[in-house]
Amino acid sequence: EAVAAAVAVAVVGPVAVLGREELEKEVVQQEALLHGFQRENERLTLELRAAREAARVVEARHAAEMTRLNAERLTEADSVLRAERASEGHRSALLAAHSRADEADERRDAAEAAARREASERRELEQRLPPPPPAPLAG
Repeated sequence: EAVAAAVAVAVVGPVAVLGREELEKEVVQQEALLHGFQRENERLTLELRAAREAARVVEARHAAEMTRLNAERLTEADSVLRAERASEGHRSALLAAHSRADEADERRDAAEAAARREASERRELEQRLPPPPPAPLAG
């Protein structure tokens, strides 16, 4: 009230004279708007943090999946090499190993495509979210 009373100064001239009650009302409205903006900034900051954490988890999962698929591919490639060195009687094993290696390649390619899609979707989500609010001022 002391601030509102100090601000309640009559303006001489064509400008309308604002009374104490009108100024206090305006101050209350401005404070309510500021409080609302602060709450919205806090909500959006939490939403952005959650989206970034979810993206980090997805990226870690994809990295683990890629490691597993590459190891599977190496195992299958080793099977192919062993089968190629085997006698002609093992021709069916060779063909099966090639088939499994091809399937592992397809699964790896599908996982890479999924990882690229999810990374793209994450970038789109981050672009839609507003930047994090500046640090609150002390005081």
